[in-house]
Amino acid sequence: MDLFQIYSTWYSAAGFTLIPAEKGIIMALQSMTGYGRAEESGQGYSVAVEIKSVNNRFLDFQCRASRDLLHLEPLLRKELGAFVNRGSVTCHVHYESHHAAAAKISLNEPLFHAYAGLLERMSLKMGATTDVNLADLLKIPDMVIQDRSSESAEAITEKIVFVFRKACAELVTMREREGGDLARELEKRIQGFHPALDRVEALVPQRLADYAVKMRERMRELFNGQPIAEDRLLTEVGVMAERLDVAEELVRLKAHLGHFLDALRNHAAPGKKLGFLQQELLREVNTLGNKSQHSEIQQICVGWKEELEIIREQLQNVE
Repeated sequence: MDLFQIYSTWYSAAGFTLIPAEKGIIMALQSMTGYGRAEESGQGYSVAVEIKSVNNRFLDFQCRASRDLLHLEPLLRKELGAFVNRGSVTCHVHYESHHAAAAKISLNEPLFHAYAGLLERMSLKMGATTDVNLADLLKIPDMVIQDRSSESAEAITEKIVFVFRKACAELVTMREREGGDLARELEKRIQGFHPALDRVEALVPQRLADYAVKMRERMRELFNGQPIAEDRLLTEVGVMAERLDVAEELVRLKAHLGHFLDALRNHAAPGKKLGFLQQELLREVNTLGNKSQHSEIQQICVGWKEELEIIREQLQNVE
């Protein structure tokens, strides 16, 4: 089963339809920042799931739920993996049963006595009297235990997973919306390299000709107007031409720009690949600037490095 089929299966289960993009594009670019919420209520129960995500190098998942539901975290983590690949994701799950038989609640007495004892000891230590507020103690997580024995664990799990998938779909919708804005911005910045690249290619031949003129003038000064050994001049210019040759850097720069756009348009979760290509682009720009020994080319390279730094920061939020 390919990625599109996997996503279609989960989206359909959550009540959404995933429409195929144009050929070669698996899915829209996703930002790693997003939010999703879903609720479901039926006869005798209600479920609410809230999911938030921020950027992370890997997929990190944390589930916030009552203690009797925390065992679902591995299952929900696996479900999440069908929707997103990277990001720090926090999920809040709330399940409430309204069945009469399930309305039985009990007090977590060991926990209650532990808190009450702590308050009493602190009061004695600080020499102050503190009235224990029972209502506040009952608000402490896991202080009140709800008996859901009338519902099977499988039934509760099925209800929660269904709502969790809907929340994930909402999360992906927001991440793709922000990802679309990021993709357009990144493409615009990468396309902006080409006019300056054309200018650099035009300056490279002139740069060597300018160097030959300067070398001829310098040698004329050294020889005090005596005839210049043309073969020596040509040798010196040839050596310098080899040192200043940036043809390979220009070829690699063009290739990396093309690969960047290809990954941006045609690959799912390209964040890591785009990050690698950004580093390679910066490497070539640095080498080009160092080897060029031409003020205008160096100024262009400085502008490129500024753009690449902006791109690097933007890529930190791309899945």
